[in-house]
Amino acid sequence: MARTIALRQVSEGRSGCLLTVEFAGDSAGPGLAATLAEAEAEAEAEAEAEAGAGVEAGAGVEAGVEAGAGVEAGAEAEAGVDGATGAGAGCRPGGPRRGGRHEIWRLDPVTSLELHPGLPGHRDLADACAAEFLRLRPADAGPVTVVGYCSAAVFAHHLARALAAAGGPPVHLVLVAATVPDEETVRREYAVLHRKLTGDPAPADPTPLLADPVTTVDRLRDELTRLASAFATANGFDPAEAETAADEIAGRYLAWLWFLLDAAGTGPAPVPCPVVEARDDAEALGLLRVWAVDGQTVGTGGDTRDELTGTEHATGGPR
Repeated sequence: MARTIALRQVSEGRSGCLLTVEFAGDSAGPGLAATLAEAEAEAEAEAEAEAGAGVEAGAGVEAGVEAGAGVEAGAEAEAGVDGATGAGAGCRPGGPRRGGRHEIWRLDPVTSLELHPGLPGHRDLADACAAEFLRLRPADAGPVTVVGYCSAAVFAHHLARALAAAGGPPVHLVLVAATVPDEETVRREYAVLHRKLTGDPAPADPTPLLADPVTTVDRLRDELTRLASAFATANGFDPAEAETAADEIAGRYLAWLWFLLDAAGTGPAPVPCPVVEARDDAEALGLLRVWAVDGQTVGTGGDTRDELTGTEHATGGPR
């Protein structure tokens, strides 16, 4: 069976499951999943080291050395860490409880569009992604928190809805720097890609993009294939290599533009769980690193909402 969903497990853990929706690309950096996994691994190593120090201090009590401090340190080592406040032994402030690393999965919907024939819309793609996730991680393995980054926020709504419909209801939906693509977003992104391929600004195009998305995507496919072919030829590829390179470039760029176009036309879906919005990566990482595993909403200092409210149109997609 051909692989059609770009989904992989980033980290094993015992303190709840996170499914992040992110984009690959040379401007994306390591991403929230990888950053969080690395931070939790470092915090766990520190917790183990500090717990060991606490045990040594407790042993010192038996020896009559620094009795008062040793008792306190030994008690902290036994109690572990208060992850929500960073108090106690075993972790710096904001870190996870000892042994509290998350099980983390990462989904790239744009790469999935490249792999999946026919450029499905958000609803159908979310259904396919949810089915694959639950095939690899059955619903009885426990609930999952869906994390949607930037322009993936709309898709994250659909993914949370699809997981619930398939029997794997999420505990929370976390939106990070959420944006709502619109027609102007698609035009700006096309202009960026056009300049990458030609070095020139994209010509003005007054044609409505959302009036007929199928016709729009067919036109974009033709334009991107032509521009990518010229780009490959101008960069010294032989004819066979140029055709392959053009197909890969055009396929990637078209998947990204279609993802934005369909998000603009479809909008977010109702979700059966609390929705929390984080302003940026730092706020999201601080929230996710102390995320509760009992299904209770964690306070963020912001609003908990039932719908996507982001209106800024920065993207942050693949490049």
